[in-house]
Amino acid sequence: MQHRSFLLLSLLALLALTSAVAKKKDKFGADCKYKFESWGACDGGTGTKFRQGTLKKVRYNAQCQETIRVTKPCTPKTKAKAKTKKGKGKD
Repeated sequence: MQHRSFLLLSLLALLALTSAVAKKKDKFGADCKYKFESWGACDGGTGTKFRQGTLKKVRYNAQCQETIRVTKPCTPKTKAKAKTKKGKGKD
């Protein structure tokens, strides 16, 4: 009987620890809400563009930065194909 109680207690402790770790992973960025500017122009030297966000909402007494800067790779521009006329009216 004592062995079963120890096993149950160990299982509960493991579940509590796993739950705490999962919640910590889910909290990434969720407690700090930002309003972002439009994406800036592509920096040819780095191949990235950036935008800045200003803090708008803080939840659960989180420690948030007032402004953050986010970058992402520039997307290559593709040229649109010229449409050709089909059927009647084709020159």
